[in-house]
Amino acid sequence: MRVRAARLGILAALVLFSALASTAAGANASVEIAGFAFSPSSVTVIAGETVTWTNRDSAQHSAAFANGGPRTRALSKDQSASLQFTTAGTFSYVCGIHGASMSGTVIVIAAATTPVPTPRPTVAPTAPPTVEPTPTASPAPTASAAPTSAAPSATAAPTAAVVVPPQQAPAPGSSNDGSGPNALLIGGAVVALIAVAAAALTRIRR
Repeated sequence: MRVRAARLGILAALVLFSALASTAAGANASVEIAGFAFSPSSVTVIAGETVTWTNRDSAQHSAAFANGGPRTRALSKDQSASLQFTTAGTFSYVCGIHGASMSGTVIVIAAATTPVPTPRPTVAPTAPPTVEPTPTASPAPTASAAPTSAAPSATAAPTAAVVVPPQQAPAPGSSNDGSGPNALLIGGAVVALIAVAAAALTRIRR
């Protein structure tokens, strides 16, 4: 009885040691190989976590994933190996030594990610449309009316009133009555002119 109790104690210690070793190695899920079976047959981890297999059988076992996926090395009794899963999905595996008679599944779920706020696109400031200046129509030159030269108004000639002084009767003995010395002089001059003219005509006839 004591020997059996000792064996059970050693086995429990090995299991505890294996669990501690798996935790130290960063395992997030553990699978034991015992009785030619994987226990549990299906484990779930988050992308980036690892699964550790520990062989409890006397025979060697391994975990080999289908379609050329990863596999552990061949594990002897009480040996462990771990694989990390980074891609979400459901992955089936079998014992690399005994084939499909021993099978299991690893379910990998995507890690919860904190949504990163989508940066708002920077909108370039819209330049105000350039308004072409409306050409200002130059004012049409206003035809200046030619200065109307007003015909000079005919200035009426001043009417001159001729005032004829009343004739006064010549005083007796003045030169205007024809009896003074002026009349004599004029008469003599006329006679002399007539004489000169007669002489001239006489000469011309000769």
